[in-house]
Amino acid sequence: MSANRSILICQCAERNLLEPADLEKLAGLEQAIVIPDLCRAAQERDPVLAEIAQSDHAEIHACHARAVRSLFAYSGNPLPSSATVQNHRRSGSVPPAEATPEGKPPAWYPVIDFDRCSRCGQCFEFCLFGVYEKDADGRIRVANPTSCKNNCPACARICPEAAIIFPKSAETPINGAEIDDEAAVRANIKINVDEILGGDLYAA
Repeated sequence: MSANRSILICQCAERNLLEPADLEKLAGLEQAIVIPDLCRAAQERDPVLAEIAQSDHAEIHACHARAVRSLFAYSGNPLPSSATVQNHRRSGSVPPAEATPEGKPPAWYPVIDFDRCSRCGQCFEFCLFGVYEKDADGRIRVANPTSCKNNCPACARICPEAAIIFPKSAETPINGAEIDDEAAVRANIKINVDEILGGDLYAA
């Protein structure tokens, strides 16, 4: 592989969210690193992510750029601004996933877009499964990803800044899609809070 250019291809094997035709074309890219699932690799701190993040010209073929960058950051290997992310996510419903063939639980867990997070702590207070921890400075982190309930993005639905991403979710912008209409997103969050909590997080 070139010392200056690194190519990573995620196959999204657990949910098959990427366009099959795109993956077939990408298979012809020489010297590319192919991984079964970027979410799984980030969760398990796969060293290949450090290799990609440290290259001069990183090129990632996966899903939404905001999700990909948040996954790399979660793994401890934030992508440089020079890295490019190509979105190959297909539209439509998300296939369900249970355990992997190896018996591992699905790689379903949140990652945080720290460019949007205001450290309000609402996700930490809301989550019943101990997924989040908060440090002395109020910074939230995903400490126990395997404790997350499969297919549940409820914490992301009530995040006032739309900072929580579930890359495998079907919902926009929870799946990491770019946010074009801030007012619409915030209005939807208000509806979600009222529906889920009755407007009172602490009472709930």
